[in-house]
Amino acid sequence: MKKTSYIEFELPKSKQKTQAEGIVKRNFKKALIGIFGAIIPKANPDFENKFDLVEKWIIELDNETGIPEREIGMDKKGRIIVKMPFKKNYGFWTDSNLVFSDFKGQFSTSKITRDTFENYWSLFEKTEDFETELTEFKTQVTGAGGGRIYLLAKVDYKGQNRDIIVYFTNKSDKRKVKELSKVKVRGKIVDEGIEQSLSLLESELLNG
Repeated sequence: MKKTSYIEFELPKSKQKTQAEGIVKRNFKKALIGIFGAIIPKANPDFENKFDLVEKWIIELDNETGIPEREIGMDKKGRIIVKMPFKKNYGFWTDSNLVFSDFKGQFSTSKITRDTFENYWSLFEKTEDFETELTEFKTQVTGAGGGRIYLLAKVDYKGQNRDIIVYFTNKSDKRKVKELSKVKVRGKIVDEGIEQSLSLLESELLNG
């Protein structure tokens, strides 16, 4: 079995005056070309317009060659918006000439486990965008000092009345929801079967 490693890194914030600063701006590809040399990835029709929104990358690399094999991109809210190679999408990092030492030299990388990577990889295909309004729900709090807030409710999903658990990503949303009697939320819904509750992940509060 081929041995692989898994890393994650966030793109430099604009306040950091480094050569990589432009990555988080609109000229994503141009900035990378300036850092690493010619990077001309093939077309990624499903994700081309999302590269500029990625703030965190998770990458699988071959241990022997250091070459990227799979990649996942998340936006600033922790939502998975890019997964490649996938269908007609060749990939950005996986279609470049970069190796592990390039990533380590330019970014602050951290190692993650294979299981963590695989969970993210499979989650992308299990989820779909979902938006709903909840008028009856219970607020639950977990964690030390009540750090994590989630909602328990029922929702009509594909013609069935299902239990749903809503998990929030943004801390300010967690605070606001305590004061609301009706919430409108959008996130990534996961359906593990009729016997299980639906999960709305990476949820965003849409109340004005």
